[in-house]
Amino acid sequence: MNRTSQDDYLDPISRRNAAVVFVDNQNNLLLGVQSIDTTLLRLNTEGLAKLVEMYSLPVVLTTTGGGAEGAWGPMLKPIADIFPDAPIFNRQHLNAMDDPGFAEAVRATGRRKIILCGVATDFCLHFPALSLMKQGYHVYIAVDASGSWTKQIEYTAMLRLVQAGATPTSVQQILGELHSTDLATDLKAGQATAPEIGKWLVRYAGTPSIVSMGMFG
Repeated sequence: MNRTSQDDYLDPISRRNAAVVFVDNQNNLLLGVQSIDTTLLRLNTEGLAKLVEMYSLPVVLTTTGGGAEGAWGPMLKPIADIFPDAPIFNRQHLNAMDDPGFAEAVRATGRRKIILCGVATDFCLHFPALSLMKQGYHVYIAVDASGSWTKQIEYTAMLRLVQAGATPTSVQQILGELHSTDLATDLKAGQATAPEIGKWLVRYAGTPSIVSMGMFG
């Protein structure tokens, strides 16, 4: 696979070039997260899943530790509910990219920009992120839909990933890029999604007050 060029790297994400991967967003794993409030983490993860649905992005799901039958429990219910037909790769490897089924599912998306979120940032998210970058993908880390055991561990993991070429981002920023590229491609079609975006902002945005200013809806 060709390496990501500087121009490709700087291109914003869009419904045509991005896919989203959820790594070990499992009920019991979240119990140990201390780098972010877990209620907020659940909400942000749900918000990202809703964006995948709104923009028809390809999605790949993976769990560890036996999945729903194991110690770490099932995938978070909002993710399972939004993607009832998506296979969940209950992998045996620490690095999800070492699982043939998962790796093929990522390749099958046909997308070069891969948005990752999951638990823990320093472990089960960290390994596939490095492998994907080595294979030439542009990796984004949805930081506020991911978590780790302490803020220091999270910070150290993010430093390593950024040094390797990953782009840290947030769920709200992902919405902004997707909407911006929609508007640039087809202004009227992009504007037509404003009511749906407004509803999303009311539930998931960090600053829902902008909705009341008449920017959306």
